[in-house]
Amino acid sequence: MSRPSADLTAKHDDVYVVVAPPRTASTAFARVLWNNPAIGYYAHEPFEAAYFDGHGPEHAWESVRDAVDLSAVVGAKGGNSLLIKEIAFQVGERIGELLAVTTSVPVFLVRDPRLTISSRREVKRRAGSVLEFPLEETGWQALERHIAYCRDNGMDYVVVDAFDFRSQPASVMSQVSARLGLDFDAAQLTWEPRPDMSLSNHRTTGVDHFFTRVLNSKGIEPPVETVPDFEDFPENGLREHVRWAVDLYQRLLQDPKRIVPQS
Repeated sequence: MSRPSADLTAKHDDVYVVVAPPRTASTAFARVLWNNPAIGYYAHEPFEAAYFDGHGPEHAWESVRDAVDLSAVVGAKGGNSLLIKEIAFQVGERIGELLAVTTSVPVFLVRDPRLTISSRREVKRRAGSVLEFPLEETGWQALERHIAYCRDNGMDYVVVDAFDFRSQPASVMSQVSARLGLDFDAAQLTWEPRPDMSLSNHRTTGVDHFFTRVLNSKGIEPPVETVPDFEDFPENGLREHVRWAVDLYQRLLQDPKRIVPQS
């Protein structure tokens, strides 16, 4: 297999990477970037099937090479840059391989773990799946390793809190765009619903409850969710994991690389 970075550099002017734990509004965040005229292609969680279905990394990079042509989704594009959005635990220990292809700073998106983990359990309930899952699949352990990778290797990065992004999207996305070297227009914050789109390369049949809301949306929706109590999580190791993840989240909110909304 040829080196992914060489392949992508030959095809795209720039490559942008967003990594997040699940249920952080990361697809909505990506949708704002879809609307940027410079970003012509989108690869949605290419390592998903590699993680869940046991495929090798070549499957993920083939998915990237077959990225969605956004001109068919949002209209004509002036650029051919590529956006890759990935979930932290899915890319896992291949984070270095993923970050090697970006031509800009990677963006790490976070959200209160009490909300992300309870939301993941709720989506699984609606899908009729077992509520329990390996703690690694909350994404927080992987995210900690990913940010440590950047720090250890002297790689710059950006942290965005989903609460900030959804509360003050214009302020946050204008700053994110500037860090990525992209222009920003407030019109990028709205879009037409696309419930017909299929994003997952793992869940390929039936209703995909993970993306129903965002694909039916028309723009950024403000955060109105109530944060669950720790006692709402089962005492099977998950509750203590949530406490640990919240502590990590609070530390990341103090990271000097976090984008802070401007009033």
